[in-house]
Amino acid sequence: MTYIDFYFNVENKLNKIYGIIEKEIFRKRKIFVAVNDLSSAEALSNFLYTYAASSFLPHTIGSYEKSIPIHIDWEHKATSDDFIINLKLDVSPLFSRYLRLIEIVSNEEEDKKMARERLKFYRDRGYEIQLIDATKEM
Repeated sequence: MTYIDFYFNVENKLNKIYGIIEKEIFRKRKIFVAVNDLSSAEALSNFLYTYAASSFLPHTIGSYEKSIPIHIDWEHKATSDDFIINLKLDVSPLFSRYLRLIEIVSNEEEDKKMARERLKFYRDRGYEIQLIDATKEM
């Protein structure tokens, strides 16, 4: 069964994503990042390239390459990744094929509203969900 982590009260989603990805890459995990569209994928890719001059997080946009640990896409394609980070407003298709799903929720009201709907969807289906307050992680 897929384990689900909801990070809420996140001030900066991109910083949180970077922190999660950096930790998981160190653990040799493969990650699928589900975004809304090509523009969102390019923005995330640019952020991953420029966030830290001392590190590089290898990734692809819109294509799957087995040797690259991070896949960013707006269409859900079959991958062999360990977990998914969902940045879409709705439930990402095929999320249940992953060992772990990460949802990141900002302080914006619309984002919170959509996250509550996804949370209800997962709970109604019996998934184990861990709620993580990002303000208490620091």
